[in-house]
Amino acid sequence: MAEGHKAKVALLGAGYIVDFHFSALRLLPDIEVRAICDLNRQRAEHFAQVKGVPNVYTELGEMLAREQLDVVHVLTPPHIHFQTSSPIIEAGVDIMSEKPLCHTVNYCKELRERASTKGRVIGVAHNFLYMPVYEKLVNDWRNGRLGQIDQIDIVWNKELGQLRGGPFGTWMLQTPTNILFEVAPHSFVHLIHLLGGQPDSMTVDVHDKVKLPQGLEFYRQWEIRGWKGNTSIRIRFSFIDGYPEHYIHVRGTNAVARADFEHNTYVCQAHTALPYDVDHYANVVIPAKDAFLQAHSTLGHFLLSKMRLVKSAGGPYAQSIARTVASFYEGRKGGTLDERITSELGQAAVTLADRVVREIDLPTQVASPVKPPIKPPVQKPTVLVIGGTGFIGQSLVRRLCKAGHGVRILARDPKSCPAELRHLGVELTKGDFTDPDAVTTALDGISSVYHLARGFGNTWPEYLQSDVNPTRKVAELCLEQGIERLFYISSIAIYNAGKKSLVITEETPPHPGIMRVSPYARSKVENERILFDLYQEKKLPVVIFRPGIVLGHGGSPYHWGVVAWPYNSVCRIWGGGNNKLPIVLVDDVADAMVRAIDAPDIEGESYNLASLPCITANEYIDEFEQRAGIHIKRVLTSNWRYYIGEMAKWAIKRIGRDPNAAFPSYADIQCRSFASVFDSSKAQHQLGWQPVSDRETLIREGLHVPIDEFFK
Repeated sequence: MAEGHKAKVALLGAGYIVDFHFSALRLLPDIEVRAICDLNRQRAEHFAQVKGVPNVYTELGEMLAREQLDVVHVLTPPHIHFQTSSPIIEAGVDIMSEKPLCHTVNYCKELRERASTKGRVIGVAHNFLYMPVYEKLVNDWRNGRLGQIDQIDIVWNKELGQLRGGPFGTWMLQTPTNILFEVAPHSFVHLIHLLGGQPDSMTVDVHDKVKLPQGLEFYRQWEIRGWKGNTSIRIRFSFIDGYPEHYIHVRGTNAVARADFEHNTYVCQAHTALPYDVDHYANVVIPAKDAFLQAHSTLGHFLLSKMRLVKSAGGPYAQSIARTVASFYEGRKGGTLDERITSELGQAAVTLADRVVREIDLPTQVASPVKPPIKPPVQKPTVLVIGGTGFIGQSLVRRLCKAGHGVRILARDPKSCPAELRHLGVELTKGDFTDPDAVTTALDGISSVYHLARGFGNTWPEYLQSDVNPTRKVAELCLEQGIERLFYISSIAIYNAGKKSLVITEETPPHPGIMRVSPYARSKVENERILFDLYQEKKLPVVIFRPGIVLGHGGSPYHWGVVAWPYNSVCRIWGGGNNKLPIVLVDDVADAMVRAIDAPDIEGESYNLASLPCITANEYIDEFEQRAGIHIKRVLTSNWRYYIGEMAKWAIKRIGRDPNAAFPSYADIQCRSFASVFDSSKAQHQLGWQPVSDRETLIREGLHVPIDEFFK
């Protein structure tokens, strides 16, 4: 690269990992990010707008033709790495690819051959290879401090969230072995890098099979054992809920070492010259001291980066990606890549994954999962449910079908639709409520619409784009199509329910302090305002529901409306946890919504949906512990104590000039204790709604059922 020339870079893929790569590129002086390309234009445009990327594309070929690029970061799903990387190489552009290089060994070989022929460079990001704790392990190994290596244990124990909530249509879940090419390469590449090659022999065990929608299967526990010479090898993967672990433990003749990626620590234990008992003491105290100092350093760096007193990509994982990306560009400039990012090592990791596949008798390829039989449609769909595959949405669809309504579901990933809904004979339409064309198509022949979908983000501009503007468009399309009723699902999060003297009705105004700090609550309030304005101005036939704390079949027992869950083993209880909560069963929420479809003269109305309060947060946790047979650590948090903590966080962000730092709202904290009483009599009188209010039934259906489902 010529002196003073800035490398022109593009990002291919706007998913989760793109933020990390962009942050890493932003730290490099001679890089210019020119474009981002993704099939989802809206997602790409949003990223470009937030990050200041000048050009957006949905076609790779067009981007390669229009932009004079030097490097493309390939951040697509593994199974299309070859298809996306090949034209990049043919265009004479270098590649920085997320792992794996490709998802088959043959594709890896062919891509490397094409790159060699074209004189192009391919780097592969196995990001944990650049964590300093791993570099310390490698250094101690290679300089002989560990001695002759006897054992290597690599552990990856982290819950895979997609197994519970989807999306189930992702490539990773389409066969039981795809996980070996999606997640496992992180550990495979560590083993190969440490050993300097492939294991000599290997055996594999898989256990804990779970059934997913569409007849798919997944194994949540894997154990791989092998040998390299006299060194025993063991790799374990566990994707179940539990305390997260990710580490490499190496035993040598001179010392043992452990690189802990989860906690960003490295400790090495070796004999000292001290007497036997004192040596044992030293081998407890010295590693503990090392871990203590490293933990302080990690926390200090985090705080300094938040205050922007140090230039950083973020936490340890983000820093590792930044070092990976920096190494690629340094090696590209110098003509030789670091061994950790070479395509040769990338291919070796895929080769090991392929060997593991051959050691087990599991299906390796399923072109399209076998679908369970689908009941023929009951009748032509007249009701559209946007967000029908969610927790409340599924109950609503079941109740609508039971009432004899023909139902169409607009879903981002129809493949993730549970079999129990498919068997009801619903019609599935692929699309997102943020896509006006998809909504227009889904509205054909529809008379009633339930809008349960929501946008996501961390800031108000993100919610404005992902939730508020799309909801306005849905309402306008409903007007154009002459929809008889639009039902919108809002939230009780808009209220300050922290005052014992307050009885909350539909006339209770949203609290401005909550809206100021909570983009989610603000978006709900803004959506309600827009919909009611359209009702007043253009007669939009809208009805709004604000459900309470919704529990029941299909929901998680770790409900954030009850308490906060920083971890599944720890809960933060607001106040004393002795206020009775506005709990409601999910089937009762669905019942109210279905009743409203035929209720006369309710356009422009809103309804709070909560049962009679009879369960406190402490009682909820008591039942949880008893039913699940576990102990949950309770942290009682007074409103003022939590507010002071939020003030401290705000101060740190302000020092760092975080533009999204909102001054804490005491009302936002106070409302979480649910000291107020919710009055749902309006829904009972106007809709004939009679929610379950019996304490025993609420506990059985609202707590025991989801607990049993979660821990089965």
